[in-house]
Amino acid sequence: MVNVPQIERRSVAGKTLVALTFTAVLFGVVTLLIVYHISHNFYTSAYYTISSLFDAIGINVAPTLYAMTPPFSSSFDEIILISIIDGIGKIVAVGIALAAIIEILTGTELLSRVSLLAAKRLKDHVIVCGYSRVAERLCTDLKEKKIKFLIIDKDPAVVEMLRDRGDIVISGDFANSEVLKSAQVDKARAVVFAAKNDLLNLLGIVTARHLNKKVRILSRVATEDLMVKMQRAGAELCVVPEILAGIELGSYIRSRL
Repeated sequence: MVNVPQIERRSVAGKTLVALTFTAVLFGVVTLLIVYHISHNFYTSAYYTISSLFDAIGINVAPTLYAMTPPFSSSFDEIILISIIDGIGKIVAVGIALAAIIEILTGTELLSRVSLLAAKRLKDHVIVCGYSRVAERLCTDLKEKKIKFLIIDKDPAVVEMLRDRGDIVISGDFANSEVLKSAQVDKARAVVFAAKNDLLNLLGIVTARHLNKKVRILSRVATEDLMVKMQRAGAELCVVPEILAGIELGSYIRSRL
């Protein structure tokens, strides 16, 4: 299965190759026609076209073939025209290459590596698995208390949004042992499963408990039926958001009435 970084990298490489090929063909045809129009000699125009194309990528073939090919023109204006075309071709080729390099460097793969490196430095942190409204509130509280944390989520849009916000994010399935290992679950103080899917949370609990017998595990649960299973799997605390909301509303009413 091809992952997202590979797809993006291949897409950038393919677009760059097409753009460079189109530029080379256009540049070659224009140079060939102009030189042929001036010299009326196909061999001469072909030589100067090939020479210009190779020179645009840093390979100068002029010394090798110069003795075999007479100058196509002695007119200053005509030589300047070809020089300008040659320069434009080089600028366009270099610009396309630089744009591709910048896009690759700012792409998902590099950002993923940066996140993984940042995660390796974490210790005694909280791992938040699945970004939801519950996770959003939790992350806000962790920031206010200056507790280190990272987030695991597999939605590319969510991952990009969190990275733009400055959070440490690992893109992947939190029920996967390798993903949890990359989040340094063996050094974490707690793992919170906040996804809306109870089964995914349950699988994550089992995996996290297998990797770290001592870490504190907390989970969101939508149905009380799975609460017992989550606790048996290793969750220390299971929270039903709807029940907590009801308790908070009841407490508010009692305090105001």
